[in-house]
Amino acid sequence: MQRKNLDGVFFVRCMHKVCLDIEGLGNWEVIVPHSVYPPREDTELLCSTIAQLKEKTGKAFEIGCGSGMVSIVLSNLGWEVSACDVNPVAVAAARGNLESYGLSEKVEVFESGIGEGAIIPECTDLLVWNLPYLDRMGEIPEGISEIEEASMSDIPNGGWGGELLRHLSDFEPQNLEKLVVILVLRTDPEGESKVSDWNSRGWSSRSLNFLRMGDEKIEVFGFWKTGSGVKEVVLDSCNSTMEEAAKISDGGWQRVFAYEQTNGRGRRGSEWMGQPESVFATWNLEGEIIEQVSPGLLQTSIGAVVSRIIGARMKWPNDIVDDDWKKMGGILLESSDSEKIRVGVGINKFDFKKDEVEGSGWINTLGNKVAEEVFSEIDCAISSLYEESRLLGVPSEEYLLGISWSALSSLLSRGVEVSFGGEIMRPIGINNVGELEAIGSEGVVSIGDLDGVQWLID
Repeated sequence: MQRKNLDGVFFVRCMHKVCLDIEGLGNWEVIVPHSVYPPREDTELLCSTIAQLKEKTGKAFEIGCGSGMVSIVLSNLGWEVSACDVNPVAVAAARGNLESYGLSEKVEVFESGIGEGAIIPECTDLLVWNLPYLDRMGEIPEGISEIEEASMSDIPNGGWGGELLRHLSDFEPQNLEKLVVILVLRTDPEGESKVSDWNSRGWSSRSLNFLRMGDEKIEVFGFWKTGSGVKEVVLDSCNSTMEEAAKISDGGWQRVFAYEQTNGRGRRGSEWMGQPESVFATWNLEGEIIEQVSPGLLQTSIGAVVSRIIGARMKWPNDIVDDDWKKMGGILLESSDSEKIRVGVGINKFDFKKDEVEGSGWINTLGNKVAEEVFSEIDCAISSLYEESRLLGVPSEEYLLGISWSALSSLLSRGVEVSFGGEIMRPIGINNVGELEAIGSEGVVSIGDLDGVQWLID
């Protein structure tokens, strides 16, 4: 989804009326009482993001609706909307503004909130909340009511995002399978409500849009339960998780995890020497993903998130290594037809040495975490990039390039060079097909074949 600077947003406040010009959606005017949070840049950011969802039908529920601006936009886009706010003045304002647009019969607004008895309607497809993200004031300034301050400020110990997570944990799992949650969060500096809290509770996340306002960055995130109701296949032992994944014909977020793999393989059919208690897993991605993301960039972006999860480094194009360049694991892409792309991930838990090969494991970076826990974290991270959603598109090429280069640059910062074509070169980037770019005596060259590359470590 496109990210953009929103300096051109137009605001006018007069007689408690707020006019908001949302690109692609037109100009909207609402009446905003003094104690109600007015539509601002974050509102425009949220509305423009909602307008770019892949589908715009189903049941939507807005928490903290304020003046009703977001609910008005949702309804006009085609959603069946209900909304709530803890502030009775906001509820009255939202109802009045909805009536002015002829939507009072289409959108239900009631007084409630998370922690205040709010009931999320059954079969909700989309939950939206422009979370309060400012730090709570030590002392409320004169002229600002407590309820007005509460509409702007996050709460300690996990924030309102954490409160919502706890609320959703009471739901039956089947009621969360198709739910997409869209939240506005402050990510720089990070607020009390954190993306990582959702990830640790089994929710995948995808950044959809962002805005810089001075020293702060606010970001719109989409969240959904990893797998959307599809459970991983767990095996005690198998020859290869790649082979097992190839047998799965069902759609959805299909993946295979094995406690033991007896005949794993690496690049170009080489043997993958997996150790006991390690991660052996394969994910099936829909073949259409290649129309949006090149295989090379697919591999480097997955390598980037896997290396982050296990506290390691990525060596282009598919190796996960420790600080001493000892291999901890690898990423392998494979496809026998155009329908599925299989992504194999093997990560060692323990150090090992066999013949002339010496490797490392996550025991040095994560401690004694069990393989199932590491697999779940990797599953969430890969899902956050590539699990298909009815509502959310795949991250932009720019974003995938950014995380790939960030992961690789942490390794290159140590002064690493490459030997390619008989010349020593300095790596300077990754291009949009996942090739390594390096600069030599005749300028920048793109390297797509690992077999012609020798890494030179200082």
